Amino acid sequence: MEPELTSQFEDDDPAGLTSGRRAVSGGDSGSAGKEMELLHPGKDRVLEFTVRGPENGPVVLFHHGMPGSAVPMDSVLDSVMGKGYRVVTCSRPGYGASTAAPGRTIADTAETCRVLMDHLGVHEYWVAGWSVGGPYALATAVADSARVSGVLLIASFAPYDAQGLDFVEGMGVQNRVFFGSAAREEREQRAIVTQMAAIVRDSDPAELAAGMASLLPKVDAAELTGAYGVDNAAHMNHGLAAGDDGWLEDLRALTAPWGFEPGDITVPVELWHGALDQMVPVAHGQWLTRQLPTVHAHIEGGHGHISLGVGRLGHKLDRLRSRAA
Repeated sequence: MEPELTSQFEDDDPAGLTSGRRAVSGGDSGSAGKEMELLHPGKDRVLEFTVRGPENGPVVLFHHGMPGSAVPMDSVLDSVMGKGYRVVTCSRPGYGASTAAPGRTIADTAETCRVLMDHLGVHEYWVAGWSVGGPYALATAVADSARVSGVLLIASFAPYDAQGLDFVEGMGVQNRVFFGSAAREEREQRAIVTQMAAIVRDSDPAELAAGMASLLPKVDAAELTGAYGVDNAAHMNHGLAAGDDGWLEDLRALTAPWGFEPGDITVPVELWHGALDQMVPVAHGQWLTRQLPTVHAHIEGGHGHISLGVGRLGHKLDRLRSRAA
């Protein structure tokens, strides 16, 4: 039986934190021009976020990929809101208007998200993470175990030091080079991030698809040159508008100890991975499947990293909620 759609927001502000609003521009995309909110969780700290969807819907905290931002992508999240969910997105530290936090771990960022949900007065919610957002979704389930009801993973990375996993095996050339920098000094890492950012910043979706050819099976290239490509450009451009710190911090956090173990997860997890994925090879999803004690895994033949999620997350969240119920 499908769980009843009920509000998970309370009326008060238990954290007693301040917030403001700012408009974000981004071209002609339906995802552009969304109003951002700014939370001040501490001295000289800012966290940028949005809340969209039905007022009384079950709450979902969505963790974006790398690079990214709180700018919601309609081609991805319309399927979620169309199923009745209320979606919270935020820019991780260093992206968009969110203050950089050098040296942050994945667990640190999850704790910041817990403070955000306190501020919003949420007493129960679901967490979804796509790509690099996957580890952050898992970390949120650990950091806020009393309120997170379940986790949806879409093409998630496994840990960089995962035993028995060759982290870059099966990746396209760009990702092999990018993650090959993980063992280098920060200056060299920053140089590679800067080169990558120059490729994606303000790029036409078709040009970007051509430049990322080694990472894109045909099904992903088709998505990148469609509506998703326009949404993704606005999403990434906003994240990188103030600089590349967020991307560098994500690289360092992903390839360092996460601050928790996948075995720490106690809530239901639905894991989806495309068999054709050349950004995060399916071996990452298979490794997580072996380590997560509460996981239901779905390996999708014919899908890659992008096609797996575009227009399909609402259905996947319904499956997670039905299982948890």
